Amino acid sequence: MDSPKYVNFDISEVAYKVVNKTNISAFVLVPKGISEGKYPIIAKFHGGFFVTGASLYPDWFPDWALDYAFKQSAIIVCADYRLIPESTGLDILEDLKDFWAWARGGGLERHLSQVKAGINADLTKVIAYGESAGGSLAIQSGFILPHGFIKAIIATYPFIDIGRKRTVSIMGAPTIPPVVLDGFLAAIEPGKIVTSANPPERMPIVLSIAQQDRFAEFYGADEKLALRKVLETVDDMPHLLIIHGKEDSAVPVEGSVEFADAVRGKFGAGKIDLRVEPGEHGFDGSATLEMPWLKDGLSRVTELWLN
Repeated sequence: MDSPKYVNFDISEVAYKVVNKTNISAFVLVPKGISEGKYPIIAKFHGGFFVTGASLYPDWFPDWALDYAFKQSAIIVCADYRLIPESTGLDILEDLKDFWAWARGGGLERHLSQVKAGINADLTKVIAYGESAGGSLAIQSGFILPHGFIKAIIATYPFIDIGRKRTVSIMGAPTIPPVVLDGFLAAIEPGKIVTSANPPERMPIVLSIAQQDRFAEFYGADEKLALRKVLETVDDMPHLLIIHGKEDSAVPVEGSVEFADAVRGKFGAGKIDLRVEPGEHGFDGSATLEMPWLKDGLSRVTELWLN
């Protein structure tokens, strides 16, 4: 919360649920200087391969996203969630559903009334946004919520294809000895819950799981977790903007290309806007709202969201 990156926002924390006596938090970012009234919402989900990451980890919160929210006087609501391998993908999906139940069921409004009297959430103007693992949760949000509630989705380099094997090392990282993951797993206390971690914490576990192709093992293989499978079952979905780096070594771009093709095949080209740009995982960290690929992609999102 202390990062200068968030200087234009007032930030508060609230538990949207409790599991095993552990709070699972949402962080509410209200633009400074706004007057009393109702304001649009950006629901934000952090990345980290479902293993690490935190809602307000500044290195993974690109400036353009904060600038976009501030420009539109939008309230950002960031949701933590349980992490693997202590928990599972089904646990994460449950957290996602409970976060939305809290936000839509009066929890967000009650929190705002306590910390920012006169500032209200406009739940008729909601978009979902996430990077990497969070991108997949943003997409999943569009599937699990009533049609029309989420106006658009922004997913940057989304971790869609959990089981896809990598042919290159993530960011050129060295090989992690299998004993590192084995020791970590052996030390997990039954019932322990982890909901956030600021990298580099747990990054060796991320790398070890990736190098051993074990993400699907820990995340789970239930069809409710497989976005391609879920896509086959839904009758509609929000407009989806996917942004992905062509040279992404962490989450190969092929997963986004294939998912975009599937969306296009089912719902037509108007539902999907895939922007593949030169760059590695997280390449948008230095992007600005004036970059043509981002400006053009966000224009349709903004239209659907606010108009």
